[in-house]
Amino acid sequence: MSVRVLRQCLSGALILGACSALAQEQRIPSFELERLQLNPGARDSLVLSTGDLLLQGQYRLALTGHWEHNPLVLLENGERTAVIVKDRVTAHVSGAYALYDWLELGAQVPLVGQWAGNPGAVGLAAPSSFALGTPWVQGRARLLSEANEDALDLGVHLGVALPLGSAEALTRDQGFTFTPRVGLGKQLGSGWRVGADVGALLRTKTYVLSPDTAQPRDELGVEINGGLNITGPLVSKVRGELLLRGTVPLARSPLSMEALLGLRAPVGPVEVYAMGGPGFGNTVGTPAFRFLAGVAYAPSDKPVCVEGQSYPVALCPELDADGDGVKNVADRCPQDPGLAQLEGCADKDDDGDGVLNLADRCPKEPENVNGFEDGDGCPDDPDSDGDGIADSKDRCPKEPEDKDGFQDEDGCPDPDNDGDGVADKDDSCPLEAGPAANKGCPDKDRDADTVVDRLDNCPDEPGTVQNNGCKEKQRVRIETGRLEILESVYFELNKDVIDPRSYKLLDNVASILKAHPEIEKMRVEGHTDNQGDAEYNTGLSQRRAESVVKYLVGKGVARERLEAKGFGPTKPIAENTNKEGRAKNRRVEFHIVGDTEGVETRPGEPSPDTVK
Repeated sequence: MSVRVLRQCLSGALILGACSALAQEQRIPSFELERLQLNPGARDSLVLSTGDLLLQGQYRLALTGHWEHNPLVLLENGERTAVIVKDRVTAHVSGAYALYDWLELGAQVPLVGQWAGNPGAVGLAAPSSFALGTPWVQGRARLLSEANEDALDLGVHLGVALPLGSAEALTRDQGFTFTPRVGLGKQLGSGWRVGADVGALLRTKTYVLSPDTAQPRDELGVEINGGLNITGPLVSKVRGELLLRGTVPLARSPLSMEALLGLRAPVGPVEVYAMGGPGFGNTVGTPAFRFLAGVAYAPSDKPVCVEGQSYPVALCPELDADGDGVKNVADRCPQDPGLAQLEGCADKDDDGDGVLNLADRCPKEPENVNGFEDGDGCPDDPDSDGDGIADSKDRCPKEPEDKDGFQDEDGCPDPDNDGDGVADKDDSCPLEAGPAANKGCPDKDRDADTVVDRLDNCPDEPGTVQNNGCKEKQRVRIETGRLEILESVYFELNKDVIDPRSYKLLDNVASILKAHPEIEKMRVEGHTDNQGDAEYNTGLSQRRAESVVKYLVGKGVARERLEAKGFGPTKPIAENTNKEGRAKNRRVEFHIVGDTEGVETRPGEPSPDTVK
């Protein structure tokens, strides 16, 4: 049979023109017969890329068996003339790993075995029985996420085919092939979710399997494809997926569509799954029926509704997102902690006197109208000397306490012989003026580098002002009453393990403590935002504070100078109503025990690695 006659025989799904008796068997031109790619991450769909990615550090490994019936037939005038590939079985080895919450990488390698029908009846050689399929590598990036309070999940996907298949087994396209996609997903409530993706299969080479046919229907080139799915719980822990996917070739080739139904269930540390359904249309590679079944290992894949991790509130009505003891389903303010008697919303202060309405005996009259407070929310007796202490509590009601620049809450002025603003009773040098931060004593500069000792990171080594009194650049700056941390303290996700990138920062803290023995006691505090279980967050913050103390002790700081305390979400420094505010609340602070101002880290812009 001539090449021209052979090409006239290849059309349609291969839809072919009329084929007469053939002189010899001819081999079908090389192309990739497989039209289905798996989703290696499979957080939502086994097939579609709907924008729901694995979380940072999670991975998934899977082995999938795949059977297709009649994926390649020969048609003449709409009638089947021959079956080129009757049955095809593929073993897909796939895997995905999330480098970050927003970036997932994946790959899949197919091994193909197939059985021919009767291609010899039309003079065609049977394809090879066993071969390597086309491997694919891919990257997926999340643009929006419901877990981050966005309206939906939205992601982009790019897959690239590696030209490693077999021409004889119909597992390799001619030219370079890749597929860009956009996917989205949305929670519907009660565990149900809808998703979709749309993209294209782009071939750098367009070719017709039957170029001599007057009106060929088997051109391989650019194709638009996509799908729509819905997933949700069925019985016990079994989840179901209904999927419709279709192909619209821009080349001269017919349309096709498939309907697939899948089931997924956890069995111990692994997940088993199956999916199958019919195909409709005559696009090359669309089978009459396909069935998939496999097993996946994803040890880091966590359930969606788990306190202590981010989750869509609407999907988890029985949990308590803001940790206020009111379940999401009954909480009118599910993202902000509140009170049960106010249906989960926070108490307010309508008169702006600092006393919340529930505790305010006069919620419409500000308590501080007379310049002082007693905590009941109502206006009180007069303050004759205007020092902020009511006459009934003022030992010197005619003399303001603050005229000497300090207060001890008795209402009377205190002596300050050196006039430095530090009362004599609190002044270590009552006859020499000095700053309050130095307990009223004059500053010194032992290394004569113009940085006073109390603000000098290296008080016994001359340095520069730019380096806070040291020769080398510093990650910590001593200010009056505090340490300003110029970087964040990072931990591994949801753990109390310090990230190695914070070692140099903590080394800097240790060197300052060793150089300043006058700091007798330092409290290391851990803080979180209000997301998740409050008790869990408090425990995590305590363990992280203890990890920092242990590290500083390992660097030569005496243990008795350090104290660890975890406060969880109880001391926010910003609003917990948005991502920026919650990021500021996730922090580590260092306080000098007994210092009124404390020594603290500035939260800066913590990375997602610092989240609980």
